[in-house]
Amino acid sequence: MTDMYDQDDHFDDEPEPYFFEPESEPVVWADAETRRPSGCWLVIAIVLILALLASSLSGVIWLLTSRAESGNRMTVTAVPRTPTTVLPTAAPITQTEEMTATATSSALSADMSLPTSPGNPALISRIVYIDDEGQIVTIAADGSAPRRLTNGAAIFQFPTWAPDGSQIAAIGSNNLGGAVFVLADTDQNQEPLSLYLSRRAAPFYLYWSPDSQTVSFLASDNQGMALYLAAADGAAESRKRTTGGPLYWQWTADSQQLLIHSGFAGAGARLELLEAAGEKDGSQIANPGYFQAPGISGDGRLLAYAEETGALSSRVVVNNLQDGASQTQSHEGGSILSLSPDANWLAYISPDKPGETEFIGPLRLMNTITGEIRLLSQNDVAAFFWSPDGRYLAAFLPNLPGGDINVALPGKTSAKTASQTRLPTLNLVIFDVASGNGRQLLTFIPTLTFISQLLPFFDQYALSHRLWSPASDALVLPMLEDGRSIIYTVPIHGGGKRFLAEGSMAFWSQQ
Repeated sequence: MTDMYDQDDHFDDEPEPYFFEPESEPVVWADAETRRPSGCWLVIAIVLILALLASSLSGVIWLLTSRAESGNRMTVTAVPRTPTTVLPTAAPITQTEEMTATATSSALSADMSLPTSPGNPALISRIVYIDDEGQIVTIAADGSAPRRLTNGAAIFQFPTWAPDGSQIAAIGSNNLGGAVFVLADTDQNQEPLSLYLSRRAAPFYLYWSPDSQTVSFLASDNQGMALYLAAADGAAESRKRTTGGPLYWQWTADSQQLLIHSGFAGAGARLELLEAAGEKDGSQIANPGYFQAPGISGDGRLLAYAEETGALSSRVVVNNLQDGASQTQSHEGGSILSLSPDANWLAYISPDKPGETEFIGPLRLMNTITGEIRLLSQNDVAAFFWSPDGRYLAAFLPNLPGGDINVALPGKTSAKTASQTRLPTLNLVIFDVASGNGRQLLTFIPTLTFISQLLPFFDQYALSHRLWSPASDALVLPMLEDGRSIIYTVPIHGGGKRFLAEGSMAFWSQQ
């Protein structure tokens, strides 16, 4: 391989790389003379902005570009809705008693574990997380068999499993710059393999191809950001496939193409299929509307996106490439959408009120065959994740019982919050897609990284970083408690959250 340290020497104007540090207690800006109106999303927005001040430049560009463009483009007029069949009310959300296992390692119930067996070696069900020292650790879902895979030579973030469970990819940083590493989940001592290393253009998001042979990732670039492809075995130097900003994409199931959305909406925005092995751009599928990550069904038959239909108007689209049929629904503001694993439903959120610009709102389902719209949650949803079997949606609803909080613009003196109860909290609700019923499992304080980096782009992270167990019966979540980041597993059929480890950024294997 060529010297990867010098592969980006043309980025002379880029800042020095940011070196990751283990997650610390959240910080907000305080000003005794300034008070703002209450509201959980005001507070969440403040936390997001301030977290990004401590994040890499690329992460800042990604968030601010998308939010700024949405704010600039969608501020004035209401969009008339297309008549459609809509179920008028959502089923009530029931509350379950929240229980917490207090032991430092507690065995999960029989239906929570998914052990490897000689008859089914594909069943892995392990969780990867970042410990308090910024190192990569894997552990079984019942808290047994922990393995620390790295030795402190770098600080790591956002580990993600290859779909076949053979390797883990992670973003890392050391005194040489920002890098993309891969390594195996094994007890044997190993040196992580570097697929990309840059002093000036640090990577900040990565996503495996379905065949586990390629790691795609984003890095900062003089054209906004760049999408790179790297062979997981390191046999060839990573290759810049395209540039833009912002950039979202989903791999096709055969790992040969990428459905990309670049540039948000309007002039210069792109929605196209790229050949992974090619060099040229693809053909424009539609004029992108106000959304983030596109979707493609496993068989390649359905494309899901939002399409711009006129000045400040956009509609959600499910396009059937096989028969040419389309299901559409106009929406207010920005929309975030995701196809179910079986492609029978498209879940999406968008504001209800005309003139709103946020990517937040009630949660709805669109039937990809009939176009029927079903309302799951009348309350605003900040993020949602499909279970692997497509039976459930895990939704995060913002909640701030602590009331107002003193804030000021960036640049003022920073101060720690007086108590965690003043930070935004999230309600975890599990929706049964068939019945439409929702059950609130718990309310928790998310870690700063979870709320500031994962949630704003949850539709993209849902494609690459798995919160759900392979058996679709539990989630793994990092929570802030007493100034510490704690990882819990949360069974969806009762029993309460269960302690797994101290650490952050936890993700389940896909098998």
